[in-house]
Amino acid sequence: MDKLTYILLGAVFILGMVATVVANMFGHYDYRTGVSIWFRGIFRLDLHPDLMAQAPIGFQLHALAPFLLFALWPFTRLVHAFSAPIGYLWRPYVVYRSKDDKLGNRAQGPGWERAGHRTRG
Repeated sequence: MDKLTYILLGAVFILGMVATVVANMFGHYDYRTGVSIWFRGIFRLDLHPDLMAQAPIGFQLHALAPFLLFALWPFTRLVHAFSAPIGYLWRPYVVYRSKDDKLGNRAQGPGWERAGHRTRG
């Protein structure tokens, strides 16, 4: 799913760049009087679907791609953005113990014994 997310995120970026470049170089469409008002209307619950219907196909595809990304969001690792990792502030460190027979040159501190070789006290 991560690869699909990256592809879709790249598509949002590329579609936006292409739509803007094409509109500025070859067309006479001003997105600030159409798509921009339509987008703000989503947040104000004042929808103007006719503004998006009049927009060039590049802007329509660019607006559709983030909606697809948001629909895919709960099924990817991006869902973790909705949960605040406050528990990590008080979580103990994860101790990794080696199962290798060779130990390093440094002396081990308390609580760092090798797994399976604890001394009884």
